[in-house]
Formats: sequence, C-alpha cells, structure tokens
Amino acid sequence: MVTVSAWYCYTLKNAMTTSSSPSHITSEEFSKLFNHACTLHENENLLEALKIYNYLLNFLPDSHLLHFNCGLAHFDLQNFSKAESHYSNAIIEGADDPDIHYNRGLNFRRLQRYEDAAISFKAALETGDSSLDTLYNLALCYQDLCDESEAARLYNIILSQDPNHKSSINNFAFLCHKSGDTQKAASLYAQLLKLTPEHKAAQHMLSSITGATPDTAPLEYVESIFNNYAEGFEHSLVENLQYRTPEVLYDCFCNCIQKRRQKKCLDLGCGTGLAGERFKHCCNELTGIDISQKMLAIADKKNLYDKLVKDDIIHFLQKNAVHYNLILAADVFTYMGDLEIVLNGCHSAATPSGILLFSVEEAPHCQKGFVLKPTGRFGHSNHYIQKLSKHTGWTVISHKHSRLRQEKGKWVMGELYILQQNRNRNDHLNSH
Repeated sequence: MVTVSAWYCYTLKNAMTTSSSPSHITSEEFSKLFNHACTLHENENLLEALKIYNYLLNFLPDSHLLHFNCGLAHFDLQNFSKAESHYSNAIIEGADDPDIHYNRGLNFRRLQRYEDAAISFKAALETGDSSLDTLYNLALCYQDLCDESEAARLYNIILSQDPNHKSSINNFAFLCHKSGDTQKAASLYAQLLKLTPEHKAAQHMLSSITGATPDTAPLEYVESIFNNYAEGFEHSLVENLQYRTPEVLYDCFCNCIQKRRQKKCLDLGCGTGLAGERFKHCCNELTGIDISQKMLAIADKKNLYDKLVKDDIIHFLQKNAVHYNLILAADVFTYMGDLEIVLNGCHSAATPSGILLFSVEEAPHCQKGFVLKPTGRFGHSNHYIQKLSKHTGWTVISHKHSRLRQEKGKWVMGELYILQQNRNRNDHLNSH
C-alpha cells in the first residue's frame, strides 16, 4: 500500500528546488501530480498511476520515492522484473529505508531469487524493521534454500514472541516432521489444531504420526502441497529423487498391450506432465486432470495435452460423460487410502476392455488394506489391490514390484499395476 504523507511531499518539493534537471513544472504542480498518482495507486488504478510516476521521473530521475512506488505498482501487476529495476534504483538513495528492502525481498521471492530475497529481508531487519512478518519471510527464504536449521531457528524466534503465529507453527511442524523429530512435530500440529480446529492438513499429518489411517488425504492438503511444490517439482522428483515411474509404467504397458495406440487417454493427477510426456505418442487424444492450478500451468506450456482440467479426480470421474481407452494414474493413489470409489469411477469412465495403469506405494497386508505412512502418503497392500480390482470390475493383467523414488537416500518401494476392464461391464455387479 502506498501512503501519501506531508513528509513525502516536502521531500519531493525540496528535491525539485535543488534538482539541476530541466524543470517544466513547479514544485507545487509536481506535488499535486504525485498526490494524484498515489491516490490512483491506492485505488488500484495502477497503470494510470505508473504513467504519472514515470512522467515525474523525467524531473527527478534519482528519486527513491518514485522508484519505490513504481516498484510497488509493477509488483501488484506481477511485472516482477520491472519492479526489481525500480527497487534497485530506489535502494541507491533509500538504503536506510527498511520498507524498500522488505518489498524488494518479496519481489525477489517471486523471481525465485531466494538468496537475494534473504539478503533484502536481513537488510530490512538491520535498518530498523522488527516485524514478525519480515522474520517469517526470511525463514521462508531459508526453507527455499534448503537451509532448514536456519529456518527452524527463525521459527523458534517468531514463536517465542508470538506463540500463536499459525503460519510459523505450520511450517515449523513440517520441518520437524521432515527431519524425523516426530514428537516436536506432533506437538506443533496439535497446537495448530487448537488454534484452527478445521485445519485438515494438520490433522492429516498428525494422523500420519499417531498411526491413525483416514480413508483419504484432504483435498486442501493435496492442492496446497502441489501448488507450493510446482516450481521445483520436476527437478526435485526426477533429478534428486530419481523418479522413473512413468517410464517403467510405459515399459509394462508395451510388454502387455499389443494394440499400443489408444484413441482417448486420461491422465489422472497429471501434474506437470511427466506421464503425459511418456505416453503422448501413443494417444490420439490426451486429457489431463489435476487439482493444482500451478502444476497445470507448467503442463500447459509443454503442449502435450489436448485438454487440461482443474478438478479433483473423484468429482471429475463422477461427472464425466466421456469413455477412455487408457487411464493413467502415476503416483496419484498415494494420496488416497480407500480406492473403491476411484476404481469404480475409472470403470465407468473406461471403454469396454479399457486399460487402467497406476502405481501405489507398498504396504503389508492389514485389516483395511492400506495405511497412512509417516510421510503423509498412503501405502496399499497387493492383497487389497487384487481383491478390490475384481470387486470393481477389473482384471489385473500385470503386476510389478518397483522402485518408485528415493527418500532420505533409500528407495521407496511400490507396485505397478495394469488393469483391464471386464468385457461385460456388469461383471463386477453380478459378482457382489
């Protein structure tokens, strides 16, 4: 938010008086235009405000106030590179202004320049900013930079000043959970649930620690994970965690299915399109479904899909009126426990003799057939998948034990399945 003050106007008037730039307006006219631009800015008429700011920069090209306001306007317009250009000019004469450092830090985060963002937030603190918001943003930078110990240190500082800072509790719980300090993580999740009883993600992660097994992960939790993970998703999953499930699924498909070319294909939980990249050339028409808008935006840039839809899988399958020859679900059912609804939905969405390919994380045989792991993901037993497939009208034509990804230097093991719909679409009903 831009704040117009008498001090701002006085400063600009004084600068006008001492400026050696050619002056075509008086200091009073200058201040009047600046006030008007700030009013436009506050009313979110950003383009008109920028016109005036840029006009005034002709007379005061070094004004850190004008450059700062231009930076704010471009930030709100999501022109982050232009915003940085103005912030870098503003900082030359406004190095002692913590607001410039803080807003520049926010802009650097949008540019994914996390080291520069951290430097800016630290500069804001050093020049007098003592707000928890600045400390919190600095902690986020260290998380982005994978310096989790420094992020944890900052969260401890924030919570010592405000024990009810919900975002810090949530992020600190995640860091403790990730590092294996489940006792501290459980305490923080419980604290967050006292403050926000409806926080479904916290309840889900607390369940993963305490051993409870819900039927599925909350949609809000899944959507949040993948929206936050979108930018670095592929590099982290493929390069760091050696994720190769789409390739292995494709090899299984080629080994089992003679007619590899499929007319209509559906990629459930398509993410950034890793499975789509592998299967695109054998699909005449490929549709991708995902709950994360940020994941879909990345997939869209690859031009793999004929159609991309933001929706949760169950809702899409229940309203769907199209029949697909091939349905993919690579690393998707790990966020669902009870798979009966989704396998029934896939059965309804498949053509007669349609194919369903999917992966699950392994789990031992248990009463429910699936368990919620400490990671927050579900594992499914082979016995459960075999029984449920038959129950929902599918025949398992291929089953492969496979390495899915690495986690903390160890392989996460899972199962890959190829199912084919029973030719009689009512077989599964008659067997109940």
